[in-house]
Amino acid sequence: MTESRDIRAPGMFACLKADLKLLCRGRDSFAHRVAAVLTNRGFHAIFLYRISHALWMAHIPLLPLIFTRFAQTFYAVDIAPQAKLGPGIVIVHGFGVVIGRNTRIEGDCCIFHGVTFGDRGSEWTGVQIPDGHPTVERSCMFGAGAKVLGPVTVGRNSIVGANAVVNKSLPPNSIAVGVPARVVGERPEMDENLRPIHRRETANSASEVRVS
Repeated sequence: MTESRDIRAPGMFACLKADLKLLCRGRDSFAHRVAAVLTNRGFHAIFLYRISHALWMAHIPLLPLIFTRFAQTFYAVDIAPQAKLGPGIVIVHGFGVVIGRNTRIEGDCCIFHGVTFGDRGSEWTGVQIPDGHPTVERSCMFGAGAKVLGPVTVGRNSIVGANAVVNKSLPPNSIAVGVPARVVGERPEMDENLRPIHRRETANSASEVRVS
């Protein structure tokens, strides 16, 4: 997929356009886009976050929190307005997703319900350990109930399985499962439609052989 880029660069509408494009991949008709805009609660939650983040970046008080509360109340999605989410974010089902204030997600990521990106709560436990929020590189997927905690980095094109707890950084192209999460495989590079690139190239090569 595309190379990592500065997630602060795209504007709100460019990010929303990328969010909708990834959500509708493979079914990119006008009717499907309209249906997604009107009925998809994950897209609605991201839309409210984009507004709250834009207001927060403009140093407008109170309103970012109000839009955040709308997302919490209507969609059970809690995304801090300070979080930095790049273009192309899809939230599936939505319920229980929490994204903490210093989380950075580069973009082109799919997040299922019950996923948390947060710190380790050291301020509440009294444990003196380095704490902070995670960084997620491009093109990652997080299964239902996954937790990514602390100042860790999830490398690009990785998959974190359902209910896994990530407390250490993951290299690119990882498939990680378990508590704590451990790498059990390598994910192939994907194209913009989330199809393995090497399979597509193999299919094209086979077609060329048949034609010749």
